[in-house]
Amino acid sequence: MALIELKHAGLKVSRLGLGTWQFSSKLWGTSLSTMQVSLLLSTAMAHGINLIDTAEIYGNGRSERLLGEAVLRLNAREEFVVVTKIAGFRKPAFEEFLKAFKNSHKRLGFKPDIVLHHWPPRKKDEICRVVNALESLVTQGYVTAYGLSNYGLKELEEALSCTKRLEPVANQLQYSLAYRLVENELLDYMRKNNIALLAWSPLAKGALAGLTRAKTFAQRVDSVFKTASEDRELQDALNQVAVKHGAPKSAVALAWLINKGAIPIVGTTNPARITEYAKALSISLDSEDMELLDKSSEKYVKHWGLIYRQPTPLASMPRRLQRLLVALMRGI
Repeated sequence: MALIELKHAGLKVSRLGLGTWQFSSKLWGTSLSTMQVSLLLSTAMAHGINLIDTAEIYGNGRSERLLGEAVLRLNAREEFVVVTKIAGFRKPAFEEFLKAFKNSHKRLGFKPDIVLHHWPPRKKDEICRVVNALESLVTQGYVTAYGLSNYGLKELEEALSCTKRLEPVANQLQYSLAYRLVENELLDYMRKNNIALLAWSPLAKGALAGLTRAKTFAQRVDSVFKTASEDRELQDALNQVAVKHGAPKSAVALAWLINKGAIPIVGTTNPARITEYAKALSISLDSEDMELLDKSSEKYVKHWGLIYRQPTPLASMPRRLQRLLVALMRGI
């Protein structure tokens, strides 16, 4: 399977990534064991998936710990490119970011390859401090590369204007057939600047895989899940393309994203789902398939707005309140 090389980093990643939010999450109601995570990772390896995404606030650090234990148990550190994220509520200063990074390093048991800033600061004038702190983590040898997460067009433009020596290699954004808001300028801007788009919620929390009823809190509170699960036009288009290729709907939805140039980050607690999702890597959608899927989901380019904004309500709160809420919840 062809890998994608991330600029400046010398890192080659698969066109599909595995997310670890569901390894341990209050919102998903999940708490896996090291053995279960090891099975997920070995299945990912078997299908050529080497990009693994985590974050310090997933399960209050437990997802990082489980990931690290499983990687070391499989003796597979060299097989994976590991991405973690520094919480957006942290003070934008090198010392604070270094402390967060070292804590992630300790929980994982090894250095992650890429570190992202999980969501942009509420004050635009703090973006330069974020970027320069992340640059320092790279230039001082702590991590191979850095990136951003949930940075809209204006925030990303500001971030690039702040760089001194290194630019971000990626920006992680919500993107799916049911949420195409990034196509309003942001996607083109990222292509122009060679910034990889890591797509979170690429299956609209299961709605694009055929799930019609919310089973978890994370799904129940997600308006995109509800809208996509009830959209007959979109579901029918997915079914039509899936039947044509003899593939599951989920794989078709992921293949559409891959064709758009994104790297979908899929989450699951079931190894069989990874095998299902990996079929996206071998599906060749033709122009007729893409036109049908584009047309059936065209409304979602503008349905959710025109400007990509950081996830709410957490990221819109004052920093201290963000930190307090995550602490009280013991992660998300």
